[in-house]
Amino acid sequence: MQVEHDAKWIKRFSALSKLYFTPTFLGSEHIDASKPAMYVGNHTIYGVLDAPMVIDYLFNEHQVAVVSLADHSHFYLPIWRSIVKKFGAVDGVREYARTLMQQGYSILVFPGGGREVLKRKGEAYQLIWKERYGFLKLAQEFGYDIVPFAALGGDEVFDLGFDANHIVQNKYFQKLLKIPQLNKLLRRGDVIPSLPSHLIPKRIPFYFQFMPRHSIMQIENVEQLIAFRAEIQHSIYNSLENLKQLRSQKTK
Repeated sequence: MQVEHDAKWIKRFSALSKLYFTPTFLGSEHIDASKPAMYVGNHTIYGVLDAPMVIDYLFNEHQVAVVSLADHSHFYLPIWRSIVKKFGAVDGVREYARTLMQQGYSILVFPGGGREVLKRKGEAYQLIWKERYGFLKLAQEFGYDIVPFAALGGDEVFDLGFDANHIVQNKYFQKLLKIPQLNKLLRRGDVIPSLPSHLIPKRIPFYFQFMPRHSIMQIENVEQLIAFRAEIQHSIYNSLENLKQLRSQKTK
């Protein structure tokens, strides 16, 4: 399977973001280009500000050819699809991921997917992973360590002017979701976006924290898998709180 990693494009595209958001990366000692891993983190609102900087940092600073498993919706529009592919992203289909892992690529996963990107009011920095465990099963199948990471900043650059809950929780919309075809198309309302009150993002410093690698090979049953995922989530939440404290100290 061919992956379109365009190093120059990645560096050029993320350069503006880095100038604007002045990102700080921590935990580089947990990044090892010689051993493929699955990088798992939180996705910030709209998903176009944090991911490019993570991919750029891993690819151009650490020579980790990471492939991002992207939401299917990214591949519906021809021009946008081409841009996404230049960042080494592929449609997040399990068989695609399996093929890439067979080829030895590291994988970038945002388990919250499209729903975590389309946050609503009060959901800043929430992990909306639902019942997703497939990424962990893939990591175990190929012996990949999990490298959790936390991204701070992205959920604060926009104030939401329109909350998607106004539509999703509407009784008439809920009736529409009872139609199976519409429910599937709208993903139970998950694809309805909240809209920002301003188009230009606030200039807030971004922080990224990579955490120690976790082996998943000791998992033997569903209960252990659930506990392992909860541990990963807990480490991301803790890291986000630590990054908030660090940012607060630096801005005093």
